[in-house]
Amino acid sequence: MKHTKKCIGLLVAFAIVSQLTNPVTGIDAAAKPKLSTKSVKIKVGKSKTVKVKNAKGYKLTVKSKKKTVATAKKKGNAAFVVKGVKVGKTTITCVVKKGKKKVNLKCTVKVSKDTKPETPATQTPATQTPATPSGPINQTPAPTAPTTEPTHTPYAYIPPEPINIELPTDVPAKYRETADEAPASQRGTIETITYETETYDEGNSVKMSKQANVYLPAGYDASKQYNVLYLMHGGGENMNTWLVENDYSGNKKMVDNLIANGEINPLIIVTPTFYRPSDVPEPDGDFDLTTIFQHELRKDLIPYIESHYSTYAGGDVSDENLIKTRMHRAFAGLSMGSMTTYRSALYANYDVFAWFGPYSGCQGPGGDQDAEADKIVSVIEAGYKKGMPLGFLYCGNGVDDIAHDEHVNIMKKAVSMTDKLVEGANYAFIDLPRLERSYGGYTGEHSMWSWHIHLYNCLRVFFSRE
Repeated sequence: MKHTKKCIGLLVAFAIVSQLTNPVTGIDAAAKPKLSTKSVKIKVGKSKTVKVKNAKGYKLTVKSKKKTVATAKKKGNAAFVVKGVKVGKTTITCVVKKGKKKVNLKCTVKVSKDTKPETPATQTPATQTPATPSGPINQTPAPTAPTTEPTHTPYAYIPPEPINIELPTDVPAKYRETADEAPASQRGTIETITYETETYDEGNSVKMSKQANVYLPAGYDASKQYNVLYLMHGGGENMNTWLVENDYSGNKKMVDNLIANGEINPLIIVTPTFYRPSDVPEPDGDFDLTTIFQHELRKDLIPYIESHYSTYAGGDVSDENLIKTRMHRAFAGLSMGSMTTYRSALYANYDVFAWFGPYSGCQGPGGDQDAEADKIVSVIEAGYKKGMPLGFLYCGNGVDDIAHDEHVNIMKKAVSMTDKLVEGANYAFIDLPRLERSYGGYTGEHSMWSWHIHLYNCLRVFFSRE
């Protein structure tokens, strides 16, 4: 596995936008690649081959929108195999590419339950050799020698497929703070909520009321379901940092325009704070708050948000349902909010989040980098064993960022320790160069100019519209 801090995206943003909006330009329409079928119906555990016609000379990549429902694997350079994993519906995207020219082909897959009984031929008679671990459950007496084979989990590891989304080191002009706002009817709204929680200090927890901002997309409809991004500020900042006080960076405008242009699905964004009200005692160090917040997040904030707004949880905030809907929930943050992303979301609540965006921070000063890398890996691998794959871990930083070296070193170690972090598939480390902006400020530093870019990339990776 390769691990590098280089950007996996392209710097020419306008070219990217052109390709995405008109992917078949330059391809001979008479011989345009196409699928043998645009819809597939299969049973759980069964497979079906879909052929790609007129694909000679082209390279294929395939990706399943919901790999927990069905997987897709390339078969040669003119077909791919779809396999049903569980009952549900998903979309397979096949990208046919030749040089700079490409076309996206989509196939709808519906997976149903296989109600057929086990074929008698697969049953192991009592006198035969016990079945292999991948076969039926062995009904014969235990073998004379004890096995050292580990207990198999119900989840089979499937390596993640490469994403078909470019991750540039700058935001396209139409999404920067200098761009025009979306029409008034297409602008989201921000409202402030108050929820009840407590400090969760060991042995002395104090009740308190806290506030958070909630971004609702234009046309928010309680009859629809929305993904949720929990977005945390940095040290000395507050719930207004991302979308209100630092609006000079154009974060809210960017979100509005991405949704209005159909590049991402409408979503809910929650900007809380790990700080406590002024009349409530806080621990000696701010860094402790990045870890303590995990309890408030899981027990109070998420239940409030996902019972008061229309999310995929559907108002059911039981642990079982929050785990079931984790693929529709993301957490990201800047600086100390980045550490909160690791400590309170990834480490403590991996079972209810699938998407993580830590920007410019990991463990804080004086930490053990080897131990931190081991913690990242152990949490992710434990998640896979429980059938909870990582959606994406987007690590954002900059060459002149004060948190750069530590973050780079930790993630290099982590990537070298596991096959569950695959760069360009479910992981990226985007290292921004130092570039002066024509509108003021620099990228590549510990600043909102950089975090604005990282947020842009994350929104597209986490919530892209297929």
